[in-house]
Amino acid sequence: MRFFSSLFIASVITGFPLSAEDTCGGPLARSQIESFSLNLSTSVPAEKKYALLEKLSSSRLEQLKLLLEPFSESEKKLIARVKKRPPYLVTRVKADKLRSIFSGGALLSPDQAAQTGAVKEGVFTPLLEDRLFGGYNCVFASFGPYEGRVRYGEVVLHIDLKKAENKLWATLSSGWHFMKNNRPSGAKNDAEPSSDDIAAFAATVFTGPDVKEAFALIMTVFLRGRPAEERAGLIERLLAAETGPAFYSLVDAERLGYFEAKVDGRIGLESVESIEVPASEFEEIISWPEASKYKSKIYKY
Repeated sequence: MRFFSSLFIASVITGFPLSAEDTCGGPLARSQIESFSLNLSTSVPAEKKYALLEKLSSSRLEQLKLLLEPFSESEKKLIARVKKRPPYLVTRVKADKLRSIFSGGALLSPDQAAQTGAVKEGVFTPLLEDRLFGGYNCVFASFGPYEGRVRYGEVVLHIDLKKAENKLWATLSSGWHFMKNNRPSGAKNDAEPSSDDIAAFAATVFTGPDVKEAFALIMTVFLRGRPAEERAGLIERLLAAETGPAFYSLVDAERLGYFEAKVDGRIGLESVESIEVPASEFEEIISWPEASKYKSKIYKY
């Protein structure tokens, strides 16, 4: 089970390299082309690369459903609940980055930020993850509890899943955690993942509309892994929890599901539903000229 704690490692910003990849998920799509062993060109448009991941995602989703069927009545209720009110797509940033985000009108990937000269966070995706899946081209978000992961910044941006899902893909594990726990070579920042490593990570991808059902199925897997008596009580608590933040807080606390989501390049602020800032900084933030277009989305907590 992978949680956000293994998403990033510290890196010095000075001399930050641009990605060798052209899209977030590019190496994963390339692994699917190479799997045909027909010397097919891997130089395909970005939209075709994403379409390859969509095909892979839908196939893996059907395989997972087949392996889990039949579902109990309580499992069906939980799956329906997740599909009706999916997990929250959240990015958290530090307040000192927010002004730059307003100015550019978007959340930017490390590569995009480096190219535009935008303010960058002091923590970045490992080089290993850029080589594994084009991580420097990704905007990262959590797909889980309402509040996201507090340690990644005091500003909470809730992203509209429907507006972002045409570019979004997600995995249960970060690339770093995947390599550390599932691959013989382990996780080293300057390591070069093998073609087998990349193909194996690609097999964990769920895209766009598939992420809701995939989350529900993964939750079912983890529930079935609990001892029978514990499982029965936990299912009862989940069904009794109020739909929304309370439900996903329980899911998260019980380690029943959490995805790392990635979006290629940028997430425009038009796709952001709300921006929650600390009450102590609210007045200053809404006074910024750059924030004027987004005042209706800014709330204090």
